[in-house]
Amino acid sequence: MPTLSRLILLLPVVLTAGCRVSSGTPTMTSEDVLRTAQAIAQQTRSAPSATPSPPPASPTPTVPPATATPSVTPTPVFAAATARYNVSVRSGPGEEYPIVDLFLQGQQAEIIGRYDLSPIGTWYLVSRIGQGINGWVWSGATDVSGDLSAVPVLEPPPTPEPTS
Repeated sequence: MPTLSRLILLLPVVLTAGCRVSSGTPTMTSEDVLRTAQAIAQQTRSAPSATPSPPPASPTPTVPPATATPSVTPTPVFAAATARYNVSVRSGPGEEYPIVDLFLQGQQAEIIGRYDLSPIGTWYLVSRIGQGINGWVWSGATDVSGDLSAVPVLEPPPTPEPTS
């Protein structure tokens, strides 16, 4: 019975503690108010909603990106020379002939004749495509495409007279 007597003695103390009158209104600082508002907002954001979430989207099949088809440069029916770098077009097969035009790097011309000037190499008589200008270029300055076997071997024009 000692437990029951202790309980009876503590019961009035506990009941009177709840009835205690406070001495004033509790005050809160603005920081306390801000923290409380933030806590309420956080709970509201994370609270479960009655709106059902949409079902997960079915995966869209991925289509590989279209790759550009490499363009094929057609081999000309005629023999053609493409300038490796800017090169002088001369009136004859050799540096002693005057310059008549400039064959720019990457430009292409039809080979209409050739002359072998061993050991220096072959010179090609070219017709500038779309320009109507004929002249000679050294084979070492060009890349050749097409069949050279059908290109006639020519005799060079007379060497120009030196001017003094």
